[in-house]
Amino acid sequence: MISRRLFLTGAAATAAALTTPLWTPAGSAGAAPETCELALENTSLPGQVNAYVTGHAFPGGEWTMLRADGSVYHPEEPPAAGTPLPVDCAIPLPAAGAGPVVLTLPRLFGARVYFVRDDELEFLVNPGPAIVEPAFATSTDPNYDKVWSFCEFTFNDTQLYANISYVDLVTSLPIGLKLEGDTSKTVAPLPDGAVQGIADDLAAQAQKDGQPWDSLVLRGGNGEILRAVSPQTVMAPYMDRPDEMPFRDAWGSYVDQVWDKYSSEDLSIDLQGGRGVLTGRVGGDGVLTFEGGHTFVKPNAGDIFTCDHGPFTNNPSDDDAKKALLARLAAGFNRSTLLTHPDQPNGAGADDYYKDAVTNHWSRIVHANSPIGYAFPYDDVRPDGEPDVSGAANDGNPRRFTVSVGS
Repeated sequence: MISRRLFLTGAAATAAALTTPLWTPAGSAGAAPETCELALENTSLPGQVNAYVTGHAFPGGEWTMLRADGSVYHPEEPPAAGTPLPVDCAIPLPAAGAGPVVLTLPRLFGARVYFVRDDELEFLVNPGPAIVEPAFATSTDPNYDKVWSFCEFTFNDTQLYANISYVDLVTSLPIGLKLEGDTSKTVAPLPDGAVQGIADDLAAQAQKDGQPWDSLVLRGGNGEILRAVSPQTVMAPYMDRPDEMPFRDAWGSYVDQVWDKYSSEDLSIDLQGGRGVLTGRVGGDGVLTFEGGHTFVKPNAGDIFTCDHGPFTNNPSDDDAKKALLARLAAGFNRSTLLTHPDQPNGAGADDYYKDAVTNHWSRIVHANSPIGYAFPYDDVRPDGEPDVSGAANDGNPRRFTVSVGS
């Protein structure tokens, strides 16, 4: 199952980024250690790079930030909403190639490591207390014109799980991961030129189908690319106004064809992990119903791109079967494999993804320009036996977690 981030960060709060994996953790079957080493390193970028670490203390949930001296900071109740963070939590990194800063990482969930180049990030505190993190798609946010990026991780009593997520955005700050424990896993950063390639490909797709893919590229005052953001990011403010939503008609024809197809034949979804296969059909009421009574109404573009709205809303009260169906059905839509492969997800491999003219072109383009990394929230759904290309690393006995910035 995939759980959603718990942050309340303006536009960023709508992102369905990952904090726990679909797959079985690697490493020890016992409890994970209380702490591990966190190494933060600038491998190649000129100038000064500052890092920030945010998250929620496990298991209590208190907002937490790490400081450069290795101390742990928990914000106090502020006098008003939007109070500037009262302490400096920037972690200055040594110059490129000079080695890492190494801190002790406590257990955190819903956590991020941020990097910003030649600047500092501004964090605010709301009543709760709750940290307001930078909002990458909100032009009024004080961090909007800065060059920054982040990766995500959760470190609990079972494992440390981290991922390079392009579910929200890509930037010119390439982030890489290395997790050492019972196993060792390295996740490569974006290659040089990837952000420009993504911007060019989005512009070309906009010319091809008339959808506003080029609007996903956000530029600074000098026209430079600050970042490219995902469709769900620009759609977020319109979720209660679907008629005004960008990309609102992007999926209509494809969804109609899927509903027509499975009104007369079965859609089979393997829950994987030995949990069996469930079949479903669209009934006369227009609802896709699977064995066991799990139902899905016809999704719209916002539902598909976010993977956490309408029929794809991730309800904690849903049973494991419903959650497994939801993940695999959402993945089938985003990869546009449902018309060609009635057996999901094992009937289709990576070579079959994104072949329809109607597809998640953000995800297609990100994968075409990057060797690895999440591009939509259920991008770790994969056929049995196929390699994981989601940019995730996990270990049940982590000793050292290295997060690097630079190519």
